[in-house]
Amino acid sequence: MATKVIMPKLGMAMKDGKVVKWLKDDGDQVQKGEPLVVVMSKKITYKIEAPADGVARHVVAPNESRPVGAVIGFVLQPGEEMPELEEVPSVPAEEAPAPEVAKAEEPVPEEEVERRFVPASPAARRRAEQLGVDLTQVEGSGPDGLVTEDDVDRFHEERAAVRASPLARRIAEEEGLDLTRIEGTGPEGRIVEEDVLRALERPEAPPSAVPFAGMRQAIAEQMACSLRSMAQLTLTATADVTELKRTRQALGERWDRKVSYTDLLVKAVAVALRDHPMLGAQLDEQADQILLPEEINVGVAVALDEGLIVPVVHDADRLTILEISDRIQDLARRARANELSVDEVSGGVFTLTNLGMYGVDAFTPIINPPEVAILGVGTIAEELALIDGQVAARSKMVLSLTIDHRVVDGAPGAAFLQTVVQFLEHPALIFAEGPGRGEAGEG
Repeated sequence: MATKVIMPKLGMAMKDGKVVKWLKDDGDQVQKGEPLVVVMSKKITYKIEAPADGVARHVVAPNESRPVGAVIGFVLQPGEEMPELEEVPSVPAEEAPAPEVAKAEEPVPEEEVERRFVPASPAARRRAEQLGVDLTQVEGSGPDGLVTEDDVDRFHEERAAVRASPLARRIAEEEGLDLTRIEGTGPEGRIVEEDVLRALERPEAPPSAVPFAGMRQAIAEQMACSLRSMAQLTLTATADVTELKRTRQALGERWDRKVSYTDLLVKAVAVALRDHPMLGAQLDEQADQILLPEEINVGVAVALDEGLIVPVVHDADRLTILEISDRIQDLARRARANELSVDEVSGGVFTLTNLGMYGVDAFTPIINPPEVAILGVGTIAEELALIDGQVAARSKMVLSLTIDHRVVDGAPGAAFLQTVVQFLEHPALIFAEGPGRGEAGEG
């Protein structure tokens, strides 16, 4: 029986994905659990494993996009015929790659003919047809941008001088990319398909413009949805982190490695969530119920060149500071390398975002749906304070907690923030709480 391979949902806001590369050729034998195809959303790349033993068959070609849930391939039993699909879903026309050849029996709409028309001399058109050159990619040097025969020859020569794989050339032609502007990473500088895909993810733009696409567009949609659908309220509090600084320094010396404030904050937040589970809840509007967290998974916002991503530290309350530190460093490194799995960017119940290293004192963080709270961390400021009648230098940090007032009222939110402040001002309490749920304490 044929087993479908479908485009997975790699995030709450994902509507469609792109097939990057088939790891098994069409007709190859494949075993269940073996990597079969690489797909890509606007934020991450993901390997789909074969759902069964059998023969791999492709429905969607590399670099083509399909909606979430669409069939992109099959795993067939030996001798089994490819099933007929009633309808192969596709993404909206403006997002899908153009077909290589239009079917002769299907008339091209007038607006499509107008869009494809390129002013060119008759000689240039004949020459382009001879050389297989797409006139839409040729820059005309004649009057009013008219493409001349010399323009076609020059374009063909430049393209021929570029070393590229056939698949890389095809993808570049479909997407309208200039191969002369792509750096090749293959043997002897040859451009391979991965180079073209990277160029597609980071499209060229003039210095005065930034592409509103990919991760940037996904973030915009998610944040706008967050503000539209929630009653967001931000509470602020100042924590005296003088003792936390000493603790951080002592841990670094003990382990002979750097321990970040984010490591300690994740642990403090995770332990505080045990006593304040509503701050890690989710609202199920369809069922009219509030779901309390079964695990305490804390997301940590990581800034990328393309935007922002939130990898998740799972079971953060059960991990030691050292384990949290290792986990955050590994997640951040792989986030910047676009190597995170779906599990590593999902399942969070609370998010921590730290802008202190940028000198920001306080801000109003936006909740990461479907969570109901997020904690913003500001910079550490050195201040003079009166302690037991004596003036002393103290280190202060502003915390900004945004809550969804539909689920969490101001008083429970303030109580949670108060607990976090207490942990930061007296770090021993974090360790005294222990990892919980039967695990060993901090070593």
